[in-house]
Amino acid sequence: MSLSELKTNFVNKHIQQMEVSEDGVVLSSDNVLFNIPAKANLSSLHPFMEATQYLLPTLTETITFPCVNLEIGEVEKIVDIEIIREKKQLFLLIFDFTEHYVASHPLVQEKNEASIAKNKLDFEKRLLQAKEDFKNNFLANLNHEIRNPLNNMLGFINLLGETKLNYDQHETIKVIKRTGKHIKMLMDDMLDISKIERGAITIKNVNFYLTSIISSLQQHFALKYNTGTVALEVVMAEKMPKTFIGDPIRLNQILFNLLENAFRNTKKGTVSLKIDSEDLKGNMAMVHFEVSDTGKGIPKDSLDKVFESYYQLKLNQTKPLGEGVGLKIVKDLVDLLEGTVSVTSEEGNGAVFTCSLPFEKRKSVREKKTVKKGSGIFQSKRILIVEDESTNQMLLMKTFLNNEKGYVIEIANNASQAFELLETRNYNLIIVKKKFPDMDGLDFIRKMDTHSNEKIANIPILAATGSTMITEQQEFLDAGASHFLAKPYTKKELFKCIESLIR
Repeated sequence: MSLSELKTNFVNKHIQQMEVSEDGVVLSSDNVLFNIPAKANLSSLHPFMEATQYLLPTLTETITFPCVNLEIGEVEKIVDIEIIREKKQLFLLIFDFTEHYVASHPLVQEKNEASIAKNKLDFEKRLLQAKEDFKNNFLANLNHEIRNPLNNMLGFINLLGETKLNYDQHETIKVIKRTGKHIKMLMDDMLDISKIERGAITIKNVNFYLTSIISSLQQHFALKYNTGTVALEVVMAEKMPKTFIGDPIRLNQILFNLLENAFRNTKKGTVSLKIDSEDLKGNMAMVHFEVSDTGKGIPKDSLDKVFESYYQLKLNQTKPLGEGVGLKIVKDLVDLLEGTVSVTSEEGNGAVFTCSLPFEKRKSVREKKTVKKGSGIFQSKRILIVEDESTNQMLLMKTFLNNEKGYVIEIANNASQAFELLETRNYNLIIVKKKFPDMDGLDFIRKMDTHSNEKIANIPILAATGSTMITEQQEFLDAGASHFLAKPYTKKELFKCIESLIR
């Protein structure tokens, strides 16, 4: 479009025409919009004009810059700018669209706000999902890295406990074992928060002795808080049942966290655990647990927040009051067990946590042994363990040394060596972990499961790793593993699992 045609098309609009040289000097201007003296340089008029100056020497076609806020002298307008080359001449045209842009701005703003609102929810969902994925991946990696050395520590402690030790050494071993189990419980708590939020946690229904759980808790806290300033009192109703069917692990978690919270908040006095029950319909019973302390208590305005995730009551800048994570776990687990939990307190007069949980009553039945220990004739069971870390190898060799089950183990340092042994020897079981130096554990299991040799493909596979996230366990099982055993595990748990796979 020629310059004359532009003038005709925009005859009803304000338009300023300027002729400029390739080095940015204004040769002429009709000053319809802005007062620009002849011989002025574009760089002195406005920063935007200065930027366009560098385009002039190489300009070959028309360039348009829409919606430019241009202020020259005391005049301010919203304009479109076009730079045109006609043969050897350069023209800069300024179109005044101030009224148009001012009128359309609210509409554009409204449209933008509507668009932002429309996409905000989707963005927030993606952001929350990204955060959730990051948290789960972080927990999975942290969980795996801690459980492996923890398994070694507890394993060697158990082996040490089987040696000849004096009384003091045995008591020391007990403290270390309880501390290790406490670390494991804390790891379980962190994972359970994630599992509960995703609805992935499972509740078991097995036989358990309530007195065993209470006795274990008494021993733990008596050793951990053996300062002489805080006493633990346990009162259990005489006529209540002692054996139930339910989830003892979750019950232990609930009571442990309530007692831990009470001890942390009590510097002097008593922590009390009272237990009673009432019969319900059928063979059910509602078991009531009351954990009280003589600590500083909880302010009235904070009572409704103590079960919130990561909430802590602060006495001062350096001494937080309350477990946060522990009490969050308590509330979530109690809800899953279809029970109730509440707290009453007055600041300065301690706190009372009341928890009620339904369990099925069970008569105590003592199992009778039909075969004497070590009697009978058995055939040795050969187990191939794929493990490359020397510490883990040593623990496994000592664990299986002189075992009464007749298990004979061989260790392969990597996946390639394992397949070589499988081609030449017969095994009743293979124990694998998450990763080997030359292959991923899941890939190894898949290769085993689809092996051309049917005898090898049918060997049971036990995945024993620190990867305890539900999704990770399922990955092992989907790949072809026969069973999953989470670290840390005891020798009894390991042998029980092996026995179920190679009967």
